Amino acid sequence: MKITSFDIKYALMYYFRFKRQWLCASECMNNDIMAITDKDIVEVEVKISKYDLWKGEAKKRKHEYMINPSGWSLMSMPNRFYICVPIYLEEEARRWVNQINKKYGIIRYDPQFSKYDAISISKSAISLHNNIANKRIERKIMMRVCAENINWMDKK
Repeated sequence: MKITSFDIKYALMYYFRFKRQWLCASECMNNDIMAITDKDIVEVEVKISKYDLWKGEAKKRKHEYMINPSGWSLMSMPNRFYICVPIYLEEEARRWVNQINKKYGIIRYDPQFSKYDAISISKSAISLHNNIANKRIERKIMMRVCAENINWMDKK
């Protein structure tokens, strides 16, 4: 069975919303998934190939800012960052995290389980900064959730 990024995003959103009781949205602020916890913002990038993990993320400047966050960059930066990969890319993701930013976490997607149980934390993320969740980011996430719902309703 071919794993798609949609499969993983669906499982992640289920995990965040129903298992962790967090608010979450997909494709928010140029991120695959963003979630609001009780105290911070979590960003997740989904990768389904080794090439996309190394080359796709290399194009993004945000990883430079997340090494030493300060000033204006904190305004749009999550408190924690995860990379989510299918189980077959887990070791590659570990190498990527060790090279790019050791504070990043790894989420594993295992298609052997149902979409409701396919997500597990392989490596917990460490806070990139301790600022309280930015209200601007919270608002963007909620706006994205509303847009997703409206688009879904339009298709009915």
